[in-house]
Amino acid sequence: MSGRATKRLGTRVSVPRSGKSIAQSLIVIATCFLAGELGLQLTTLHPPVSPVWPPTGVALAALLLLGYGVWPEIFIASVLVCLSGATPLKASLAISVGNGLEALTAAYLVKRFAGGLKVFDTAQNVFKFVLFACVLSPVIGATGSLLYLYPAGFSQGPNIPLTWLTWCVGDSTGALLFAPFVVTIFRYAHRLDSSEAVELCILLVGLIVVCLTVFGPLSSFVHERQLLQEWWCVPFLLWAAFRFCQVEVAGTTLLFFGLAIWGTFHGYGPFVTSDSNVSLMVLAAFVAVTGSTTLAIAATLSERRRVQEGLLGLQSLLEETVQVKTRDLASTIETLQAEVSERMLAEKALRENNDRFQQFAAAISDVFWLMDVANMKLLYISPAYETVWGRPCKSMYDDPHSWLDAVHPEDHERALTFFDQQTQESRYDAEYRIVRPDGEVRYIWDRGYIIRDGTGQIVRIAGLASDITEKKRLQKELQLAQRVQSGRN
Repeated sequence: MSGRATKRLGTRVSVPRSGKSIAQSLIVIATCFLAGELGLQLTTLHPPVSPVWPPTGVALAALLLLGYGVWPEIFIASVLVCLSGATPLKASLAISVGNGLEALTAAYLVKRFAGGLKVFDTAQNVFKFVLFACVLSPVIGATGSLLYLYPAGFSQGPNIPLTWLTWCVGDSTGALLFAPFVVTIFRYAHRLDSSEAVELCILLVGLIVVCLTVFGPLSSFVHERQLLQEWWCVPFLLWAAFRFCQVEVAGTTLLFFGLAIWGTFHGYGPFVTSDSNVSLMVLAAFVAVTGSTTLAIAATLSERRRVQEGLLGLQSLLEETVQVKTRDLASTIETLQAEVSERMLAEKALRENNDRFQQFAAAISDVFWLMDVANMKLLYISPAYETVWGRPCKSMYDDPHSWLDAVHPEDHERALTFFDQQTQESRYDAEYRIVRPDGEVRYIWDRGYIIRDGTGQIVRIAGLASDITEKKRLQKELQLAQRVQSGRN
């Protein structure tokens, strides 16, 4: 990989400084080395070509979890594995460079296009992981390494296509089985309750029994009976996918493959052929299909559970909001009911007062009136107006000034005092005569009580007009009697 590409990936060779970083580096080297030793135990071709190569998955998981900065540890572990397999130093270095570039390419593609550490959260990302980490990257690693090794004189076997295919299958299987298991342990680690733990134990025990039956000494009996054989294990993988999270699914798949490869390597099971290398590759292909499908199902169900949990949380929030709004609405309704009740009582009291006022106004002989000065509108006039003025009350409501038409011409000036809005007095008081439509003249004593607003402006006038014609007649008779008496004296 060029320096520009290395810079783009953000890799940097850094010397561990703290005790924690040194321990981390040693753990990465030791884990990759032990995984490589396991892969060497399964090789039937020239080491380190193996139909199952666990270091690929471990290295990819380390890059995803710890970053690109751990690639030197991966390179060192790869060199040590190759040297332990009696591979020449130059070939070991070349193979280690190819393995390192393969792991970096897979990690970059997964982080860039498949969600990084969230790669196992959705089925779409799982299939992208299979494409990038289990197909493209192994092809790049195997092709690059063999293109250098054979021309350089480091033969990996007489059959180049078989070697290349074995290399690709081994790296693909290692990435598919070990990377998900390592990543999910650190990302999805969680505690199981007692019922889940019991169910998981039953699942694993059942899987072990079935695997020992299909890939153990009893496999020949199963094969002779033409039973389902390897498909017996699939329900356990589906059980894990439907009932548990990704970490249990990855662990179940790894356990299944471990038992299957043990049996196939010892000559048991439906995948055994005359060539043990081909047997392991066929088994790897079977596990790759079932394992990737199981991971996709687990991711889909996990995503569905997350959506359901989100919906349940949203439903709980909505229910709480509805309850709060319901309580607020109930409180508002109670308040409104109380206000309506108070208003109804007030309206009832107002109607009763108005009825009493109407009875009082109808009973008295004086004319009671109420004028809105601001709008020059008559608000009320008592029925006595028709008796005293001889005119209908409606005429006053239509034209509040129509009462002036009945005022005696000589008394107009006194009557107009009620239109003086600049007065500082608290009341108007005037006596004037009116001429009824039948020609009868009557004397009126009119009082207007001024109502002002906050600024002192007159807004309303409440008045009381009394018919004092009889009083005037008696006064005249009294005055006449007094004059007659004075003349006699």
